[in-house]
Amino acid sequence: MNFRYREEIGKYLKLPVSTSVSHKFQTSFDAATTDLILHFTASEETMNSLSILVPASLIEEAQTGWPVVLQSDRLCLGSFTLSAGADISLVERPEIFDHQLLNVNLSRIIRSIRLFGRSSAVSLMITNVEGSEAPLVEAIKLLNAGTTDLCLFTAFVGVGEGLTPSFDDFLAGMLFIDRFCGYNRFVVSESFFEVAAARTTRQAAQQYRFAANGHLSRQFEQFAVDLVRRQIDNSELLRLLAWGHSSGTDILCGIWYYLSRQVKING
Repeated sequence: MNFRYREEIGKYLKLPVSTSVSHKFQTSFDAATTDLILHFTASEETMNSLSILVPASLIEEAQTGWPVVLQSDRLCLGSFTLSAGADISLVERPEIFDHQLLNVNLSRIIRSIRLFGRSSAVSLMITNVEGSEAPLVEAIKLLNAGTTDLCLFTAFVGVGEGLTPSFDDFLAGMLFIDRFCGYNRFVVSESFFEVAAARTTRQAAQQYRFAANGHLSRQFEQFAVDLVRRQIDNSELLRLLAWGHSSGTDILCGIWYYLSRQVKING
């Protein structure tokens, strides 16, 4: 059996790492250290920058408390020892944008969010942006005013439910697409990460660091490329919208809002 990880993992941790399985989910598990959370999955498309790809049989067998030792060429997990397979290469960022196609896809995204998106503080905000009852309407006002310093959004960090609360997914989605597409409008200081670490979950705080480097789960990185290369199929949107508690919906809201409202799309 082999294990694999994404080639940028070295940006976030120094090997070797010794820890233990800290939380078991239905289709994955985490192994937390003092500073970070390793995520183990059998699905390449859901991998983030600190995910480890392992066989599905190990996901099923793993138990909370199992020892984990991760080295560059070897993974010891419980009583199992796996050799490293080839690194998983980065998703190549688009160099040429088909702006007309992007606008068509953005229209499909917001229509799917309205019809099929999971209910959250963010999706309600996006679909009822003029409503005074929207809990995050003040965040939208800041965005519409051209605010780019993320420290000015810390009052909203941690708002929502789930391992990665709704607003965190929304803002991370915007930050990710800002960096991935090379706009680089948002200003992200270390103080923002410090406040985020104090106000939200460890998973959400870690996701902000990924997004600031133009990384997210691999399915959204590929989606960002496909947005400007081909027409997005409704079935793809439905799958992303249904990911997590409401994370997929909230991240798509962030991607849509940034590309629709924060930057000028020509074509």
